[in-house]
Amino acid sequence: MTNKGTNLLFGALMLLFQTVGQGDFNHYKSLCSKGPVPVDFSSSTLAKIKRDQREDLKSLNYKKREFFVEQINYSIDEILHSGNVTFGDTISNYLQQLGDRLVANETDLSGKLRFYVYNSTEANAFSTRQGIVFVTTGLIAQLTSEAQLAFVISHEIIHYQEHHVLDLFEHAIKEKFYSYNERARFLSNYSRENELEADRLAVKMVHDAGYKSSEINKTFDVLLYSYLPFEEMKLDKTYFNTREMYVPEMYFDFKRNEISAKFKYNDYLMSHPNLAKRKEQVTDQIDKFKNWDKELLYEDSLQFYYIRDVARFEYVLNKVYADEPVEALYAIYILEKKYPGSSFLNTCKSQAWLDIMKTTIKKEGTAYTEYTSLNRKKMKHHEGQISVLNQFINVLPKTGKLAMGLRIIYDVYQSDTTNPVAKSCYETAIRLVVKSDDFEPEKFSTTNFSETLAYLENLKQDTSSKSKLHAVEWDKYTIIENQSKGVTEDFGIDSSKFFMYGIADIIRDSNFMKEFRRFSLEKGIIDKDRDEFNLMTDAEQEEHEYFKYDNAVHLEMDTMLIFQPAIFETTRSSEVDVYKTFKTRDLVFKEIYSTAADLNIHLKSLSLKDLEMLRAEDWNDYSLLQRSLTRAIADYENDYFVLDIADLHVIHSRLKTEKLLFLEYQHSFAPDLYAGNVVLFTVLLPVGLVYFPIALLSGHYSDWQFYVLDLKTGELALERSYYVNEPASRHSIGSRLNGLFHQLKQGKE
Repeated sequence: MTNKGTNLLFGALMLLFQTVGQGDFNHYKSLCSKGPVPVDFSSSTLAKIKRDQREDLKSLNYKKREFFVEQINYSIDEILHSGNVTFGDTISNYLQQLGDRLVANETDLSGKLRFYVYNSTEANAFSTRQGIVFVTTGLIAQLTSEAQLAFVISHEIIHYQEHHVLDLFEHAIKEKFYSYNERARFLSNYSRENELEADRLAVKMVHDAGYKSSEINKTFDVLLYSYLPFEEMKLDKTYFNTREMYVPEMYFDFKRNEISAKFKYNDYLMSHPNLAKRKEQVTDQIDKFKNWDKELLYEDSLQFYYIRDVARFEYVLNKVYADEPVEALYAIYILEKKYPGSSFLNTCKSQAWLDIMKTTIKKEGTAYTEYTSLNRKKMKHHEGQISVLNQFINVLPKTGKLAMGLRIIYDVYQSDTTNPVAKSCYETAIRLVVKSDDFEPEKFSTTNFSETLAYLENLKQDTSSKSKLHAVEWDKYTIIENQSKGVTEDFGIDSSKFFMYGIADIIRDSNFMKEFRRFSLEKGIIDKDRDEFNLMTDAEQEEHEYFKYDNAVHLEMDTMLIFQPAIFETTRSSEVDVYKTFKTRDLVFKEIYSTAADLNIHLKSLSLKDLEMLRAEDWNDYSLLQRSLTRAIADYENDYFVLDIADLHVIHSRLKTEKLLFLEYQHSFAPDLYAGNVVLFTVLLPVGLVYFPIALLSGHYSDWQFYVLDLKTGELALERSYYVNEPASRHSIGSRLNGLFHQLKQGKE
């Protein structure tokens, strides 16, 4: 085919992918699992441990091998079951195809490697001894070519092929608890020698697969700047402008914070060599191979760009879940250039502005100096073009943030009033402005910026009647009032208060004012109750708070959904005792069902108790609820997160239950018994007969956390915690659950 024909084919394929992608991304749905459940997900941790202990690990003695196999399998399954990993999805299938191509000439690797996407904004990839390779959406979002992704995957394949994971063991026995992201970072924390070897051998694998050499070293540029957003795009000064809202350009005349990352950083105390050394070694390695001019089919490159956009949409969603609105809004700004009007981006934008409004109201009682200091701290956190957006949002006064948020959320809702998420965002935005003492509708202009400007210009130009000019002269009190609205004494507009003219149509909207008054009445009742509480004596307040605390758990729950409990049995040194953890987990499940049966509470379960029975649909529900719970728990009593409301309604309708119960339980046994004490009280036996039982009993530490999520509202209806000295016995666990379930079933007094 001629170059001209090739270019035509490329153009046609690009148009096809853009058309398909545009349709998908306008109504984007988050990554979800599809098809048969892989054994990696459906096989129990204990079964995996038992299988791996039969394998030959000659470099480790029996005790170390046992600990290594337990901890590695436990950590990997915690990642697989975190809700962040999917199977059969678009990205995982693509990664599997790419991985299979890279090992096509490696007969010893045929059929041994499984590839999954790990949904996280962190740019990372890691492999396991079991042959699983994880690649994060955050990394894919940053890459600029498929060749770079091929190099990253090849690097991880080499780690697996060369058994580098065993070298992690010494590090593994020193580290204790990990979050899901920390586990991911740990599993990619190889030594310098391992990293350099993986880089060298990965070059050959990429060469044999037919990629261009020019793309390989660019991978290190991606890694260096991966803490920044996935594009460095200058913020358009007219981005926030609409027919109703005008933002003066002076609000974007900030100097962006310089990007500080450097290749040649000091790596003396680090496990990884610095990127400059890795890049230099790879350059030398590339020169050892010939025939770098092979090219892949165009379809592969096009598929990569589509996959990258999927990862970038997930990046937005993850930033919203993480309550990082500035990062989410900047990513949305970038993606809207290619996908304007995307319903998904609009709802994410609404949620991000809700989070900004929520934070603004939470800070209303903060001292000015503390507030200013906090803002400066945040501005330093961002580098590059995103810092301009961050400074713009930070410099807005509280009223400006509330007005801007309401403006954007209102417009998103008006563009599609049938969207339940957009509607919930809008109603929640009204609740937020009602809650703030800085938002008074009568203070805002009922005409927008351009209408007000035209009116004031007419006043200034109308010199035909001095009496008319005199009629519009303002006294002291009118001047002060107009200044608060952004009107100057010489009939001009104070640009710094542009937002006072940005919601004129909303203020005139009778439906908005009706909702505003309704929520204001609710707030009035709450304020009245608070005032009455403040007039009580200390004894009356204590009694009132006790009654309120006790009554809050009475949720009239005859039916509940039991979500996978987080159970941990830990040693004195805070290590997870894997076998005890699963034993206690089974005991908790048994007592949950027994207690519910005794109290005639109907249970439905979405747990990992029977892994082999779960379908892809169950895993998707599990992932959604995991993310919703994490967000709700992190922001209890100040949560205005409504992005999942439609999906939660689906689960609520299908399972016919409104409330979800989630519990965390950590138990450890660390009795205060030391050699000196043991010897002393053994000699003083009569005293020892009293001391030893007390020491053993008080050595049990049980930490309970109970949460109830309302599937209709998406809000956390209850949070309870108990820290007690009691063993993880059937009696103590059953007693604790019985007391909770009994209260949950009762109605409020």
